[in-house]
Amino acid sequence: MTRSMRWVRLVGVPTVLVLGTGALLGAPSDAATNAPCIMRVNIDRTSSTTYANGVERSVYKVKVSWADRSQTAEVDRMVMPPKAQPRLVTKKLGTLGNLRTQLESPKGSRGIAAVNGDFFYGYPIGGQRVYLPRNASITKGKPVRLGPQRTRVVGIDKDGNPYDREVGIKGTVAHGNKVFTIDSLNWHSIGDAGVAIYTSAWADVKSAKRPAGVVEWVVKKNKIIDVRTRAKTGKTVKPHTKVVAFGKKYARYAKRVKVNSAALVAAKQSTAGGVQLQEAIGRGVSLVDTGEVALPCEGKWYQQRPRTTVGWDKDGTWMTLSLPGTGYDRNGYRIGGLGLAQEANVAKALGFVEASELDGGGSTTAMVRRSDGAWDRVDDKDSIWQRPVPNAMIWVKPKK
Repeated sequence: MTRSMRWVRLVGVPTVLVLGTGALLGAPSDAATNAPCIMRVNIDRTSSTTYANGVERSVYKVKVSWADRSQTAEVDRMVMPPKAQPRLVTKKLGTLGNLRTQLESPKGSRGIAAVNGDFFYGYPIGGQRVYLPRNASITKGKPVRLGPQRTRVVGIDKDGNPYDREVGIKGTVAHGNKVFTIDSLNWHSIGDAGVAIYTSAWADVKSAKRPAGVVEWVVKKNKIIDVRTRAKTGKTVKPHTKVVAFGKKYARYAKRVKVNSAALVAAKQSTAGGVQLQEAIGRGVSLVDTGEVALPCEGKWYQQRPRTTVGWDKDGTWMTLSLPGTGYDRNGYRIGGLGLAQEANVAKALGFVEASELDGGGSTTAMVRRSDGAWDRVDDKDSIWQRPVPNAMIWVKPKK
């Protein structure tokens, strides 16, 4: 396959070189596609502001062209100050809050900028619809939610290096000579052969019911303090305890254990290469991977929507892109923006060497802290209603 070379005109920003249109080879993955969807990008910077906390915010008008088609949109980029790092902010699992209320947490008090977080879904659990992040999450090095399969996340490792791959769970529950493999942590389902762990990170079950095991052990300091069956299962997990929930395959053994017997629970995060994550939030697809557009040219990536993207430049400096769209339709849905493939090309042109998709549409929200300590909403008017989201990504400066 041959590629033609095209220059991209950037007004107000440095001129860069891009490649011509590639061909469709298949669905995108976290590895760079063999045929990235390269488009022509024109960018006009209309404003730029540097806040007292060091966050640089620029607004651009962009036009992305391919074949005989094009899309135009407003793009809002925030560049964090050097060494600023992201943090996961979330309320209890199973509850939602708009970005401003998420920032009312202790972590939010140190924040200098923030965007909405992971995609989320209303999972049917025990007759309720419980809204949870779609993917894994980790904070302060401790897993909050891990699934039976590795899921995509973006964040930092223990050394503060950016990370945007996958994380899963690795762990066991040992009781006497019996050792069970742990399938998930605070997940929305338990398989018949599952062994799931639930912690007090889950909300009160009166507001957000959790999956109930056929048999459950309540464990505190490596000791079983209660064995629950039938109607006793599915209760809220109290602080400083954890619940081991068993599917029916292990129910016969699990319900016969003695209270006060020892049970060693060890659940850890698992990544390719053994990277240990400090902060991580679930994400969607990679848009830019190692400096290249990571999506093929495929129609489903062309849908124009408001969007949120996070990533970093060649120096590891974190950046965000917000596409506020053009407003709302008569049903209240947020409209406009760019397609994913189009946004990926814009992100590359604006200096992202890695860029990952967060939730978009009505969830799209971005804020930056002013010198007086108040938060400015930068994706839309502050008076506009914000959709509640399950978590958020904020940036903080290192403590002196």
